[in-house]
Amino acid sequence: MDASIAALLAQDGITNGAIYALLALALVLVFTVTRIVWIPAGEFVAWGTLTLASLQLGKAPGTAPSGARRAV
Repeated sequence: MDASIAALLAQDGITNGAIYALLALALVLVFTVTRIVWIPAGEFVAWGTLTLASLQLGKAPGTAPSGARRAV
């Protein structure tokens, strides 16, 4: 493993850690104020991740893949 691979793995680890920390902070803040565990927080993170992935691929979110057939 050379330095460039180690740098990419470190960057990926820091990014994942920041996402988990923000999700935990959101859960703690909502629970502290309302005393209710807000379950849908993870779904919002997944939606944001999938939206970013589709934007990086150059496709609008919610569109069908280019090879998909339309149901009639």
